[in-house]
Amino acid sequence: MHWFSCMGNSPNDHTGMWVVEPDDNETTSIIHLDTAVQAAHLLPVFGSEHVSKTLSFTNRLNMFPRFYVNKYADHNAFEITI
Repeated sequence: MHWFSCMGNSPNDHTGMWVVEPDDNETTSIIHLDTAVQAAHLLPVFGSEHVSKTLSFTNRLNMFPRFYVNKYADHNAFEITI
């Protein structure tokens, strides 16, 4: 489990999605499966710079400082993030 913190007290005005940032890139935990409510679909908050062609699933959490929590991924995610 990677841990993230919310940025602000409400969702982003333009997207309606919460913005989160990693607590610490080295901080991970192992949790019991029965304590997980829902997987989160994270979308990078892209800046004005080009995205590197070397971006892969193994380094994406280190490449972006902030992420949107995609509440539009499915019905359950939408209900939980309101």
